[in-house]
Amino acid sequence: MANSSNPLSIWFFVGILMLAYGIVLTATGAYEFSHPLGDAVILSRLHATFWWGLCLFAFGLFYTVRFRPGT
Repeated sequence: MANSSNPLSIWFFVGILMLAYGIVLTATGAYEFSHPLGDAVILSRLHATFWWGLCLFAFGLFYTVRFRPGT
């Protein structure tokens, strides 16, 4: 049961969601390193899925730790 003087922050849940998306995208991007797509798009060599996954993971981890309950 949540304490009424210290409610849960919405940013904690945003952090969890970003963290989850970051994990999925990073794993997908890492898989694409060894299994490239058949019809590659023009900028596929930049591996945007992997890098965006890492960015989302980092921001999600920051928000989850920064706004965790009990701080």
